[in-house]
Amino acid sequence: MPKEIVVALHRLEGTEEPAFRRFLESNRPLSYRIEGAIAESNGGLSLWVDDLARPSICVHRAWARLSPLGAPEAILVHLGDLEALAAEMKEAGEKTRRAPPEGEGDVIRLNALPREARDALAAKRRIVRENGCGLYTLEKENFTPFTEGPQIGRIRDDEIGLVSKLAEYGEIEDYISERILRAPHAAVRIDGELAAYMIVHDNDSIGMLHTVEKFRNRNLGRYVASALAEMQMARGRPVYCYIIDGNTPSQRVFGSLGFRRMAEVSWVAFERGSA
Repeated sequence: MPKEIVVALHRLEGTEEPAFRRFLESNRPLSYRIEGAIAESNGGLSLWVDDLARPSICVHRAWARLSPLGAPEAILVHLGDLEALAAEMKEAGEKTRRAPPEGEGDVIRLNALPREARDALAAKRRIVRENGCGLYTLEKENFTPFTEGPQIGRIRDDEIGLVSKLAEYGEIEDYISERILRAPHAAVRIDGELAAYMIVHDNDSIGMLHTVEKFRNRNLGRYVASALAEMQMARGRPVYCYIIDGNTPSQRVFGSLGFRRMAEVSWVAFERGSA
C-alpha cells in the first residue's frame, strides 16, 4: 500500500487576498514569475502557502516542478513539504514541460530558486543538476527599442515541431502550441523561411529566443526580443527574462535593449530525502 503523502502547506484557493498580494509585492522582482503565472493561467493554478493570513512562503507547482518564493529560512523550514509535493507529482505521473535527463532518479526540481535559498538547501541535500541564471527586468524608461528588420509575424502550426527540436532545453510541442495560442510571440521570416522567434512563457517571462544558424549576425534576435518586449508592455505586464550564466551573446542583446540584471537564481535538481 503506498505511503500517504502529507503536506503541511495550504492550497491557496484565491489570489486576490490582500495579505497574499502584499507578500508578492514585497518579493518583487522574484515574484514576477508567480504573478505572471496567475495572469497567464486559465484557472486551476496550483499555489501553496504556509499561512493564509500571513504567508512567508509561496510554492507554485506546475509541470512536475516547483517554484518556491520567500526568505531562504522559510524555504528551508518547508524543505520536507517541497519533497512531499515532489513525491506527490511523481506518484501522479505529472507531465513535464521538458524531458528530464535519463536516470536522474528521485529528485526535487526547483525553478528560479534565489541564490541564498539554493545555498541553504545545498547544505541539506546533494545537488544533482543545476543551471545558474540571472533575472533580468526591463523598465519602460530604460527601453531602447530596436526596430530594423522584416515584418513581425507568428509561428505557424507546421513550425511547432521545428521550434521544439531547436529548443535548448527541450520544450515539448504541446507546451509550445499552448503558448503561441494563448500569448503573444514574435517571429520573422527570410524568403518565407522561419529565421528567428521568441515566446512568452506560462509565467509571463519572455524566452526561447532563437535565431536559425544560417540567419545569424543580422540582429534578428535583438529585433524579435525588442518587438516582444513592446507587446508585453502594451499588455501592462512586467517585462522580464532569465539568461543562463555565461550566455554572453544574450546578455549583450538584452542589455542593448535596456534590461538590467536584478537577481541571481538557479534551476536545481536536489536529491530527494524522506518526505
